[in-house]
Amino acid sequence: MASGSVTAPVETPAPSRRPAALKAPRDPGLAALRRAARAAIVIPPTFAFGQLVLHDSQNVIFIVFGGFALLVMSDFGGLRRPRALAYLGATLVGAVLIALGTVVSENVALAGAMMLLVGFAISFASLFGGYIAAAQTGLLLAFVISISVPAPASAVPARIAGWTFAGVLATLAAVWLWPRFEHVMLHKSAAKACISVAKLIEGLGRGATDRDLPPLLEAARRAEATARQEYGATAKRPAGPTRRDRAFVQLLTEVQRIVDIVDHPFEQARNAAPPGIEETDHLVAATVAAIRSSADVLTGGAAPDLRAVEEARERHRAALDRWASQELRAGRPADEVLGGLDVDHTLRVVSYLAISLGSNALIAAGGHPEEEIVLPVSAPRLEGVTGTTTRVMRAIRTHLTPTSTVLQHSLRVAVGLALAVWLARSLGLSHAFWVVLGTLQVLRSTALGTGRTTLQALAGNVIGVVIGGVFAVLAGNHPTIMWMALPFAIFLAAYAATTVGFIASQAAFTINLIIIFNLISPAGWQVGLVRIEDVAIGAAISIVVGLLLWPRGARREFGRAMAGFYRAAGHYLDDAFDRVLDFEPPASLEPARRVAVQARERAGEAFDAFLNERVASPLDPQTAGFLLSEGNHAMLAAELLDVVAGRMGYRAGGCSDGARAVHAQETIMLKNLIALADQLALDNTRPDLQPVSREALRSASLDCLRRWRNEDRAGRGAMAVVIAGEWVQNIGRLEEDLERPVRLAVEAARTPWWR
Repeated sequence: MASGSVTAPVETPAPSRRPAALKAPRDPGLAALRRAARAAIVIPPTFAFGQLVLHDSQNVIFIVFGGFALLVMSDFGGLRRPRALAYLGATLVGAVLIALGTVVSENVALAGAMMLLVGFAISFASLFGGYIAAAQTGLLLAFVISISVPAPASAVPARIAGWTFAGVLATLAAVWLWPRFEHVMLHKSAAKACISVAKLIEGLGRGATDRDLPPLLEAARRAEATARQEYGATAKRPAGPTRRDRAFVQLLTEVQRIVDIVDHPFEQARNAAPPGIEETDHLVAATVAAIRSSADVLTGGAAPDLRAVEEARERHRAALDRWASQELRAGRPADEVLGGLDVDHTLRVVSYLAISLGSNALIAAGGHPEEEIVLPVSAPRLEGVTGTTTRVMRAIRTHLTPTSTVLQHSLRVAVGLALAVWLARSLGLSHAFWVVLGTLQVLRSTALGTGRTTLQALAGNVIGVVIGGVFAVLAGNHPTIMWMALPFAIFLAAYAATTVGFIASQAAFTINLIIIFNLISPAGWQVGLVRIEDVAIGAAISIVVGLLLWPRGARREFGRAMAGFYRAAGHYLDDAFDRVLDFEPPASLEPARRVAVQARERAGEAFDAFLNERVASPLDPQTAGFLLSEGNHAMLAAELLDVVAGRMGYRAGGCSDGARAVHAQETIMLKNLIALADQLALDNTRPDLQPVSREALRSASLDCLRRWRNEDRAGRGAMAVVIAGEWVQNIGRLEEDLERPVRLAVEAARTPWWR
């Protein structure tokens, strides 16, 4: 029965770059064909120019690998202008990194230390998603080559010239050769999901039968899952710190939350008669219209009328109060009135989410909500450089904690690369950067995963050496044949990088390297043996790092992150309930909200890491997603309770006996939530959960309604008790559903690292 818009003094980041419990499908074949074709067209002539015209090995190396870094490993998406700016920006940052790496490259200790710092910074920055995450591997490659191949500072201009030449051509190719405008497609897909959700709410509002509602629910679920899958498969996901990107991510989350709420509605008494007030129809109409307009604004249409939804919610709230008062005074039994009040609870929560959805759709489309509209907590309110800077700093503070999977992964990568640089340079290996790349290629979040990819990498390189070696022997005295084969080898390596298995991609990359290095300095098939040796050394480093730094991977850390999320959400809920039940003086919930938002961010990143592990686990992705969504549900409850007590002024002081009864059950509910958190953190694997008493909550609500019948001034207090009781009962019911998922998460966390 929560209502109204929420006034929140703190801006919250989106809960996760991937807001769903579905693994993203592999890169679509068409996008990979575009990428591979661009690389095959651009890299060979630029390589030929450097090799045959410039005759400078520094230029040649950075021209070739610059093309791979920017066209294959980065592959920025988006419209032409932002795509071009992304390529030019990556070219500029890469030039700075190349200069830095070259300057320190002749000092082995300094090179290792700098690799540690830069590797951590680039890996950690990927948490911002978007172009920043897309550029990660390419920028790492640029720095790795510059620091692994020692050269004096005088080589900096030649290296930067080669990299810049590759960057300019990569920009032109990416902008004009078969560009793929992901933003347009993602917005269309999200708009389709909004339309399906609008139809679902329309059916819910007109009282669709048990036969009619399931098809609408299934269609909405399928549409929102499709939107999330397309988002997950996009090369340049809109998940960065900019306001529009954050809003789009949150929009997808709100679509999913609406479907979840309708799929698992608030419990209501059987045979409860609806109040029959016309304001219910108006609220349905305003909500449906806003969601449909949210779809329109994503595809260039008019903005949603969010003020109409707010006004409809306020009128509906007032009408419910009038209806309840009139029915009680007319002698209608309190239990029937309570049943009528419960009927529209799901609708009211959905209408609140519709305001959030519409706000985020408008911001994602580049619009600005009206100043009179108080944006929901989830909407990114701060604009421009100030807003982006604020979001960046908050994200950094959130993940600079030992329990953050982002921090753990960044340290794992940084330490592995630093060790690889130091060892390869200390051993004087001729192709030291192959050792570092081998470390980067096989390092995974678990020791077991790293071991598996090590075997796959070695197998793939052996296959590549055999095939490439035979070709090198046959064509060794005919460089023309090698030049003719180069575009095909580049195409195969670029295409295999994202569309086929790891073994095949390693084989294709090795064949490509054998051809390139034989064109630079003919060495026959023996260069392949050097490649295997260097990859083996790099893989061994990865295995050592994987064993020493969080070998269990995200399975254990996901449970810990969820435990922190549940505890923070529990404290946020506790403060919100205290405000509604009048146990604490009115105060800002900002401190508790801020902690909960940070915990939600860490849980979202841990969820992403868990999905990306792709290892056998008792905890499947859908169940893990359910754990995360239930934490978000608790956050939603706290937000709406804050609205009830603050903006709307419903406080239970007028019915203190009922407030104490609800508070007792709320205490049980929160203890259960903390017990589940302890179980996830492996602090208490056998918690004693007590069920929330639905009878006690119902009795408290009925007593307050009966008091309202005799005392008109007790109305708001009675409604506050009813609203709080509904949320306690709802969250208590969800806690019962959490017992099995929590048990599976504990089993996954306890799984030995070698399994």
